[in-house]
Amino acid sequence: MSIRLIATDMDGTFLNNEHDYDHHRFKKVFDKLTKNGVQLVAASGSSYPRLRREFAAVADQMIFISQNGSVIHYGDELIDYFPLHHDDLRAVLVALTRLYGDDDINQLVISGPTTSFVDQSMDEKNFAIVKLFYENVKRVPNLQDIFKYPLDEPLTKISVNFADHIDITDVTSELDNLLPANLIMENSGFNTELIGDAHATKRNALMAIASQFNLRQNEIMTFGDNENDLGMLTLTSHSYAMKNAALPIRLAASNVTRLTNQESGVLDTIEHYFDFSH
Repeated sequence: MSIRLIATDMDGTFLNNEHDYDHHRFKKVFDKLTKNGVQLVAASGSSYPRLRREFAAVADQMIFISQNGSVIHYGDELIDYFPLHHDDLRAVLVALTRLYGDDDINQLVISGPTTSFVDQSMDEKNFAIVKLFYENVKRVPNLQDIFKYPLDEPLTKISVNFADHIDITDVTSELDNLLPANLIMENSGFNTELIGDAHATKRNALMAIASQFNLRQNEIMTFGDNENDLGMLTLTSHSYAMKNAALPIRLAASNVTRLTNQESGVLDTIEHYFDFSH
């Protein structure tokens, strides 16, 4: 059974540590994948506008799983999303306020399918970082009052980047107990937790796409490096943890790339698997 769909995580996986990639090499690989009828999916914890920017030249031909599975786009068409209920969002904000002070959280971001919101008090350094991962970002006078402002779309995800002195494993145990039962919290790397609907995972989004394309699990190839990629990596026998991933991630995947994200490990694996060297 041949591979018909490839899903790759972005930061720490497809992208190097400077959040970039070899565009010329990618275009050659992408053209060959398209010629062979292989669909490419970018699956990330960050936003759709950011993903579309990264692949601007071929974005209309790709599928995007953004916000860890909360939002799915085919090209520029919004296919599905998992909204956050107002009461659940308020419960998360109350829990964050109860557990952490201003010095404990660098970036608090609330996102819809195409727009993300931050508090106007966020400093310029952190705002620039948020712009990198979310692209279309608006400041609001008070993020705690997000529902008081005009919103053109539903809200789908909460992102919390914690300061270096906060142990992310402590966050998992402390905050998880206070979350509504229908929400899930996943580590997205960089001391960041993403909170959203429990059904909104990369794995579930990928399974929905596979169903629409009538794909079997062994016709899918996946790449990842972090906890939020584990669902994808355990979905198929053609899964690859990055060489630079932590040991538990490498043990969970069926394979490990021979090169790191710094060395275009995803493109290298695809080239070798499909014998694109000729």
